[in-house]
Amino acid sequence: MLLLGASGFFGPALAEEFGPSVLAKTHSKHQIEGGLQFDALTTSVVDVIAGLPAHPAAAIVLFAHTDIDACARDPEGTAKLNVEAAIRVARDLSELGIMPVFLSSDGIFDGTRAYWREEDEARPILTYGRQKLQVERFIATLRPPWLILRLPKLLSVLVDERCILTQWIKRLGNGGRIECAIDQFFTLAAASDVARAVAALVKARAQGLYHLGGPERLSRRALLQTVIDEYWNFAIPKVAIVECSLRDLRLREPRPLDTSMSSERFVSQCGPLIRPSSAIARLSVRSHFAAKTSG
Repeated sequence: MLLLGASGFFGPALAEEFGPSVLAKTHSKHQIEGGLQFDALTTSVVDVIAGLPAHPAAAIVLFAHTDIDACARDPEGTAKLNVEAAIRVARDLSELGIMPVFLSSDGIFDGTRAYWREEDEARPILTYGRQKLQVERFIATLRPPWLILRLPKLLSVLVDERCILTQWIKRLGNGGRIECAIDQFFTLAAASDVARAVAALVKARAQGLYHLGGPERLSRRALLQTVIDEYWNFAIPKVAIVECSLRDLRLREPRPLDTSMSSERFVSQCGPLIRPSSAIARLSVRSHFAAKTSG
């Protein structure tokens, strides 16, 4: 296995899940221990493959500009990595006989209903979603095998400043207010669970398109309430919750209201490997207070 762009939020979970089968993991600007330098904008993946001790059967394409507002501000600039480089790398991998595994997003949906399935038409309203869909459509033209995996927003059980759960938990202790949308719905999942799901598909030699969302459709407000309810078991929350509509927030682009995905195709093939997001939220609160105690 080759992990291309493993320095982000999801990379460590994939590296841990695949273990010794990872021939290399790459980074661009943010160095990682044991990682190889690879800039998808300027470096050929062919050169990376040539330097490996063995020929990988598959490579996961993780690198991307994932900041939705940044993509909206600079569609052409971010497309150089999110579209042009991703397509070039996927093509090179396929020509080398390596299965490209492309990580897409639930952001390709317009959010007008619940439980999107793989066969549903994607009509993204986000620049980021349009970029991901462009790459999806290219990969679907390649000779099999290939995998396209649509991921939800990922969570962490452990304390991680990039995770919405950690951000909420810290604010509950610091005071102030949390503005929270009541009309945004998703099927979030723990990064470790999704990494397990990716590995299961690769090991099963699955091909095609899969959704890897969690089994539970929750609103942002309901997820926050789960965090608050668990927090009360350890301390008194110090914040005021201000409910709002997602449309009330000042964002560069309107966000889709409902990106919940049906992952029945994956579950029918590999089983229920992904835990409900409410369970992850409760574990994250416990992890936070366990870390404070041990510290």
